Amino acid sequence: MTNKFNLLFITSLLFIACADESPMESVNEYVSAAERQYAEDQEYQREEQIKQREQNDCYYGTSNHSASWCCSNYGYQCNTAKSSSSYYNYYYSSSSYKSSNSGSTSYNYLTQYKTMKFTLTYYKQLTSAWDGISAGGAYSDGDPTISFTIYFIASGGQSDSESTGTLLSLQDQGSWSGTATTTIFVPNGTQDIKVCPKVIDKDAFSNDDMSSGKCYTKTNIGKLANNSKVEQSDYNATKYDLEWEWYLY
Repeated sequence: MTNKFNLLFITSLLFIACADESPMESVNEYVSAAERQYAEDQEYQREEQIKQREQNDCYYGTSNHSASWCCSNYGYQCNTAKSSSSYYNYYYSSSSYKSSNSGSTSYNYLTQYKTMKFTLTYYKQLTSAWDGISAGGAYSDGDPTISFTIYFIASGGQSDSESTGTLLSLQDQGSWSGTATTTIFVPNGTQDIKVCPKVIDKDAFSNDDMSSGKCYTKTNIGKLANNSKVEQSDYNATKYDLEWEWYLY
């Protein structure tokens, strides 16, 4: 009888102990666990977004970190890191060694990325019969499409290139003056900028390349102050006059 009483008493205690945790408390614990998991997921996403931004900045040369950091962490800017001295890396990361007002530096190459504002300003046809017909000396039978390929050359000889796309397209018009503008990203480490004009005469059946085939280079870009205009022309061309200008900022 005593054993049965003890068993019943213990069972009752267990039941009471279990009953102390109400259904609402169980729900609250579940909600708290879900909230913790949600917070952890959000933190993970934020960290991934930060990493993605850092990776993009290293890729485009806009990172606040040094080239060696970008190379070690994401595999970008490695050529710059290898070809640069430790003093250059310190220079790149220290504002006290930059001329932030003018944008120019004591180096021949850029120590940070910049943007180029490129503007075509003038075109004139100099020869007749671009379309194989007489224009009566008016030199206005051409249908030129004008674009440029721009090369960004590092001190070690490595180069990247960008196209302006078509800046001007004319039909039976012998001359033009104005502004046709585009902007282009200029990589960190650029020492020389080479501009290659392309002039294509559009025809119904085939297009004729009227380009001079020459390119025009500006050297020591690191010493070029922000907004300092560079004026160039395709002076080797014999079939047309072509002028353009650009600056960095």
